[in-house]
Amino acid sequence: MIRILISGGPGSGCTSTAQVIGRHLRVPVFDSDVFFHKPTDPPFQEQYTPEERRTRLGSQLSPEGAWILSGSVATWGLDPLEPTHGIFLNIPKAVRLRRLVRRQRDQFGTRIDSGGDMHQEHHAFMKWAEEYEIRTGPTRSAETDHAFLKTHCKHLLVFSEEEAMDGLVAKILRFLG
Repeated sequence: MIRILISGGPGSGCTSTAQVIGRHLRVPVFDSDVFFHKPTDPPFQEQYTPEERRTRLGSQLSPEGAWILSGSVATWGLDPLEPTHGIFLNIPKAVRLRRLVRRQRDQFGTRIDSGGDMHQEHHAFMKWAEEYEIRTGPTRSAETDHAFLKTHCKHLLVFSEEEAMDGLVAKILRFLG
């Protein structure tokens, strides 16, 4: 059974890539954000505890079943997760940030503008996302995500440049065999 973890910085395309690959392979796709953030309005106000994350994720991802998980789980303590394949989308920061601004605008519209109820959160999130490549220590970063994939995945594919979705998917499908 194939179990794929697609990780990378915020805005690198993990979720979109996972959804397309999932459709090609006809396997269920899970997004780590669903297991990390409790549903709130405005969103992203409350997090599940690490134990809640592990329990919720463990109830969905079977070590014997096929699945794709997108996002960062490197700091969650999920040693028995056992993905067979890792894909690290380590694309340039400028590309990630441009995508994030567009995604935030699409999701929240004027709420992120000055005076909007999500303005401060948007700026704090963008600052946090901007530091992904330079953060160190036991937190979400390029260093921890890449190390997790190298340690936990038998097969690893790394992308360091932006690619059109069609080309990205073709390379991933060849990698998966």
